[in-house]
Amino acid sequence: MAYEVLARKWRPQQFQEVVGQEHVIQTLSRAIQTGRVAHAYLFVGPRGTGKTTTARLLAKALNCMKRGDSPNPCDDCDSCREIVNGNSLDVIEIDGASNNGVDEVRELRENVRYAPARGPCKIYIIDEVHMLSTGAFNALLKTLEEPPAHAKFLLATTDVHKVPATILSRCQRFDLRRIGLKEIVGRLREIAVAEQWTVSEEALLAIARGAEGGLRDAESALDQIISFQGEKIEESDVLGVFGLVSWTTIDRLAAAVLQGDSSAAMKIVAELDEGGRDLQRLLQELLGHFRNVLVWKHAPELAPTFDLTPAQLEGLKAQAALADGEKLLRVVEILTEAAGQARFALSRRTVVEVALLKAARAATVVSLDELIQQIRNHSADHDAPASSAVAHPSPVRAAAVPPPVVREAPPQDELAHLKSRWSALLSVIGETSQLTAPLLKESEPLRIEGDHVLLGFDPEFSEHLKRVDTPRTRMAIDKALSHELRRPVGVKFVLEDRPLVEGKAETSPGAAKAAAATVAAPPAKVSVVSPAKRNLADDPLVRKTMEEFGGELFEIRE
Repeated sequence: MAYEVLARKWRPQQFQEVVGQEHVIQTLSRAIQTGRVAHAYLFVGPRGTGKTTTARLLAKALNCMKRGDSPNPCDDCDSCREIVNGNSLDVIEIDGASNNGVDEVRELRENVRYAPARGPCKIYIIDEVHMLSTGAFNALLKTLEEPPAHAKFLLATTDVHKVPATILSRCQRFDLRRIGLKEIVGRLREIAVAEQWTVSEEALLAIARGAEGGLRDAESALDQIISFQGEKIEESDVLGVFGLVSWTTIDRLAAAVLQGDSSAAMKIVAELDEGGRDLQRLLQELLGHFRNVLVWKHAPELAPTFDLTPAQLEGLKAQAALADGEKLLRVVEILTEAAGQARFALSRRTVVEVALLKAARAATVVSLDELIQQIRNHSADHDAPASSAVAHPSPVRAAAVPPPVVREAPPQDELAHLKSRWSALLSVIGETSQLTAPLLKESEPLRIEGDHVLLGFDPEFSEHLKRVDTPRTRMAIDKALSHELRRPVGVKFVLEDRPLVEGKAETSPGAAKAAAATVAAPPAKVSVVSPAKRNLADDPLVRKTMEEFGGELFEIRE
């Protein structure tokens, strides 16, 4: 007897033997039991997921003579045996790729009128129906919509978008999904036990990963590896024959990328390339791995949908803690772009190596959000002692009211006090004047002249003066300064040491003209560095930032 390959030998003969398509099997079984079988069905899905098998099972069930109330065929009657052997006169299988002309469809229309030879139904199974020509589809329309009572049409396709909408509207459509990793492994394990083969769990996982959701591909791969190695199979045998990469290697490579270890990543790629592994497939599997890490980072409740073993899932969780979501997203984008380039590249290794270098850098570089957050944290630590020195007296909006000064200090002490409390005062001012408060960060209390506090701006930020000189901003500043100094004061804005605009105090016409001339004239180059610039290099926050990120102060622009 001729050898029969596993994909044919283990083809499902009962509805419950179909793997991974429960939604389709349940609908068809209930339709058979209740007598609600449609005249046309369309089975859609990737290769090797059971489209033609499901169509044959439905044909057997409809023409079975001993089925009774069960939806499953008996596999014992003459009709069932003829359908299994492919010589039934009532079940006609047509290859849409080679019988795609108008003449073939016209012949079908002529023959469909004749009654079935043995069973109750005459069934046409058209595989790869999307290959029919436009004329053939048009010729099939009327017959497909209103066939004789004994006729049933079962269509199967992998490219449903090529099937005209007029055909789709005349069929009940079933979408067969890719079969999960665990389901494929379970089916392969069942076959190995029945055939008395010794296949390790890791080898079954490798075969299932290479099948990409197609059970027929997995069975064919198992058949091939048995012919190559014999009846005892290990993971290394599968990886060597099909050029696949082990899960352990994918895990090591992903860890090297997340840790920024470019050297380790390059060494792994070199080993795989020298071992004859498919680098394009490596990119796809690495992309799928980082996709799982990203999904776990944002939606850990979706972990049961991953095709992973418990041990692999634990490793995935550990890697998810090495990088934030933004960096993982960037890594996925880099690998997605590289996967598209590798399809047409002359040197796939170069594409893979460049992609991994970019991914390793993207996974470890400090993002702008992290930089801003760390600076804010250091700023908060720097301001904390001054803010907590005096307890807030009122529990209502305590943050909006600065702590009062216990004693009234002389002007020199008042100026020093304002400089030390300036960051806290900006927060208070910002609650009243949100838009202009950030501009005041470029200013600094210069001196106190009677009932006025002079706020100095660097010439570089002279444009900020027009935006902060509003009644609302002045009112907020006056209120904050008066509360801090425990006496009524106003504010003056100055450019370096020259008055520009006065607050509450009245000025003489000559002084006003001088101030206007100062505003109109461009600031001249001076040799004296402004107070804000003078203190910039010694600012504790600047020094702390340079120490944190290993930077240095390169230039202070005048």
